[in-house]
Amino acid sequence: MKKLLLVIIGVLTLGLLVSGCGQSTAPAKQAGNTVLKVGATAVPHAEILNVVKPLLAKEGIDLQIVEMTDYVKPNIAVAEKELDANFFQHIPYLNKFSTERNLPLTYTAAVHIEPMGIYSKKIKNLTELATGAKVAIPNDPTNGGRALALLAKAGIITLKDDVGVNATN
Repeated sequence: MKKLLLVIIGVLTLGLLVSGCGQSTAPAKQAGNTVLKVGATAVPHAEILNVVKPLLAKEGIDLQIVEMTDYVKPNIAVAEKELDANFFQHIPYLNKFSTERNLPLTYTAAVHIEPMGIYSKKIKNLTELATGAKVAIPNDPTNGGRALALLAKAGIITLKDDVGVNATN
């Protein structure tokens, strides 16, 4: 686990140092340090950035973390140059968001995709799930697609062969 965290931190640090998501201007300078303003969801993204912050400080980078509670504002803030970068999403979500809103956003480094699982307070084993039972999935297309793929892998539902996170059907 420590090794995975170090790899994530290293990739994130490299990504943040290379550039901000689609932004053409360099981060601001303040009192001899480069200021890097990054938007992130609280858990785990801001937590990870808080681990990276002292490492970047040693390199003369003042990482300013702006915690956000939704998945729209961080990308808009980068597009409007209120932030240098953000850290909260996977590439399919970013690509769909950017295309739908005609925004020139891109990623600098792929860091990780949050694990997805099936959770219930009532059902202890998927074999207990009744036919016709209702389940909740995320309401954005890419995470909804990941949830459907997880349910299919568990044998709960069946999907067409060509259906996936980026499917057009």
